[in-house]
Amino acid sequence: MEGPFAWGVLFVIGSAAAAVAFILIVFAANALLSPRLPTPEKLEPYECGMPPAGIAWAPVRLRFTAIALLLVIFDAEAAVLFAVAPAVKGDPAAAAAAGIFVALLAIGLVYAWRKGVLSWR
Repeated sequence: MEGPFAWGVLFVIGSAAAAVAFILIVFAANALLSPRLPTPEKLEPYECGMPPAGIAWAPVRLRFTAIALLLVIFDAEAAVLFAVAPAVKGDPAAAAAAGIFVALLAIGLVYAWRKGVLSWR
């Protein structure tokens, strides 16, 4: 097997083998060098030198996650629209596709609004 294709295949195989070897070396070093004697302080959920104020498994309020999800969705919408804006200029089909995208996200916003996600209690 000779030629540039063979060298390319060997390069890919060598790169994959080097990546796997690196990962195995890191895991082996972690297994050999990490301390094995946990103390009561080490077993606490947050190790800062102060005693914990409450239980570690406190319930999470889901309304914050819904607002965070809406923020991520509309940040992604803004990023996509800024990227698509140059292609929309002068192209009715691209403008229609961008309009459909915005309309679908607007439907999601109206749904969230009607469900009361945006009302702060």
